[in-house]
Amino acid sequence: MYEERVITDSKFPKLKAFFTPSNTSWVVFGGIILAGIIVRIFLWDFSSTDMVVWKQAAEMLLNGQNPYETTLESFQLEGVKHFYAYFPLWMYISSLILLIFPEGAFFPLTKGLILLFDIQVVILLYTILKPKVKDTWRLKIPIAIWFVTPIVLMTSSMHGKFDSLMFVFILLACIFYESDNFVPESIFISLAVLTKPIALILVPFFFRKNLRERNFRKVFARIGIIVGLLLLFSAPFLHDPLTYIQGVLGVHVTRDHDMGPIFALLSLPFSTPRADSIIRHCLTGAIVVVWTTIIILSFVKKTDIYKCVLFAFIAFNSLYWVFLVQYTVWIYVFYVVVTSKSKLRHWQLGSLTSFIIVFSTVMLALIGAFVKVGL
Repeated sequence: MYEERVITDSKFPKLKAFFTPSNTSWVVFGGIILAGIIVRIFLWDFSSTDMVVWKQAAEMLLNGQNPYETTLESFQLEGVKHFYAYFPLWMYISSLILLIFPEGAFFPLTKGLILLFDIQVVILLYTILKPKVKDTWRLKIPIAIWFVTPIVLMTSSMHGKFDSLMFVFILLACIFYESDNFVPESIFISLAVLTKPIALILVPFFFRKNLRERNFRKVFARIGIIVGLLLLFSAPFLHDPLTYIQGVLGVHVTRDHDMGPIFALLSLPFSTPRADSIIRHCLTGAIVVVWTTIIILSFVKKTDIYKCVLFAFIAFNSLYWVFLVQYTVWIYVFYVVVTSKSKLRHWQLGSLTSFIIVFSTVMLALIGAFVKVGL
């Protein structure tokens, strides 16, 4: 064989024999992941007010105060960064860091923890795709590209946002959903919601299989697990339930518009506060209608769970009147799963991925420029 002759004639036959397509893909994959880790560590010195919010919320919790009261106040002050507006799981994690380690270690330890979450996302994506994608390059490279995409690097390493923890829980829930193991699946989707409330829009998709089979015992068991965990983690704040619910959910519904593309287009002919309020209510209704439609179609067509998550996140990001570039990371994680399993040719997949990366990076740069010049 030609390949055998090349290896025999080579000055380094063992080295030549090592670089099979599979091993070469691992070397490239590992190199990209290592580069991503190094870049993340380098970016740790850059930060945003988000991490200050995590620290302040944890300090308030440890001092016996209710952080959600500050959350409601922050949304009423124009131009002020909103305070902690999520379920309390991340607040508990931040509090543990403050309890165990010196105060000065909070920021590097938090970013180190988020780096571990990013790596866990890589491992889970590989675990999900390995049985379904035979091409070794198509399996590894999209995952590696996700890890080093500028928007992902910014979200995790600069802002210190904990979105990747939500991805870990959602991906684990999807894995157990596919294996029909409803107890850990319900636990992980609950933890995803407890990390970020946006995961609530995904919960109905995990009931489809049992509803289709009319297995109501499992349906009610799922409800019990999800509600039980939410109540358990929320217990310290249930003495003032209205403030808690408003702080976690209400503020996201009532917050002012911020660069939402569809909102901006609809508001061009109008410039009154009343018109803004009407548009926001219309978009809220549109989100509910589109979300319900996706649920119904996924039930009828037995849509893959990863596609359900992808479509739900795309619909929300398209219609919500607040557009933050880091929200596109929610889409990109599940885009990797869906497109890697698709029948797209390599050049089509590469072109589409390149477009998404360039688009999100340009949007990030433009928004950064607008903020810098005060627009």
